[in-house]
Amino acid sequence: MSKILVVDDDLVVLATISLGLSRVGHQVLQADSGLRAVQLCRQEAPDLAILDVRMPGMSGIEVALVLKRDALAPFIFLSAYHDEQIVQDAIAAGALGYLVKPVEISRIVPAIEVALARSDEFTQLEESNANLSDALNRNREVDIAIGLVMERYHLDRARAFETLRGYARNQRSKVLHIAQRLIDGEAIPLTIV
Repeated sequence: MSKILVVDDDLVVLATISLGLSRVGHQVLQADSGLRAVQLCRQEAPDLAILDVRMPGMSGIEVALVLKRDALAPFIFLSAYHDEQIVQDAIAAGALGYLVKPVEISRIVPAIEVALARSDEFTQLEESNANLSDALNRNREVDIAIGLVMERYHLDRARAFETLRGYARNQRSKVLHIAQRLIDGEAIPLTIV
């Protein structure tokens, strides 16, 4: 099961939720303050944090902002408060769920499962975006190099690309590496295709 951090300044609530989650198979970490929660997230990398909203010192919203900013853990809120502003603050902080106390473990478990699934989807989406951004940057460099070859040798785009690709094959290199060298101003003896 997952490693869950439960954060609440009410020690009875903290113990009750922690025990319930342990009984259903989760590894549970506990924190009774926002500062301790951030420390545990840095040390233990939980799969999910369940945060109380109002705590002395560092509030659950403040903890959430640190967790989001530093990519420490996804989080849901479990709070006695359900007024609109607190819910909007939780949404703005990036919460994957918001439950209102008192709540039974049987209701927390599905919320945890949903939050973990959403977190996995977000992680995959971020990785996909990073890969796409990387691919676009690589394509941009190749496009610039093609433009340089077109300009220098008065070729159309297709012939310029084939010239680059042919040179890369002969050098047993990738077109991207040849493109980077051209952009850096290296004189490359291209054979026009």
